Amino acid sequence: MLNYCSSLMSKKESNSNPIQDSLRIMRQCPVCSGNNQPTEDNILRQQDNVQLMHFTCPQCNHSVIAVIVTSQIGLSSVGMVTDMTADDVLKLHHRDPINEDELLAWHKFLKVKHNITLLK
Repeated sequence: MLNYCSSLMSKKESNSNPIQDSLRIMRQCPVCSGNNQPTEDNILRQQDNVQLMHFTCPQCNHSVIAVIVTSQIGLSSVGMVTDMTADDVLKLHHRDPINEDELLAWHKFLKVKHNITLLK
């Protein structure tokens, strides 16, 4: 996971609303540094002071998923470059997390199916 943006902005520095502040920190692509024009359409989910965002850079075509949290001290974000579309993110967002049994079953499947000896 690529932690490309961790930004705190003082409320004194920002006179706009939290959504506009969130969009502002998504303007630069973490891969090519190209300029983006994110809109509220890039916000996939919002709950209280947390936003889940997705955008695809028009210059390099890489996509980024970011979670942006607005608090009393400002904005904080964490994101990662991905090959998922916004629809993929929304589909996975509603799934339960993988549990330990599923992880072990996948490990066993790979070991038996592909005779992978590196997974000891």
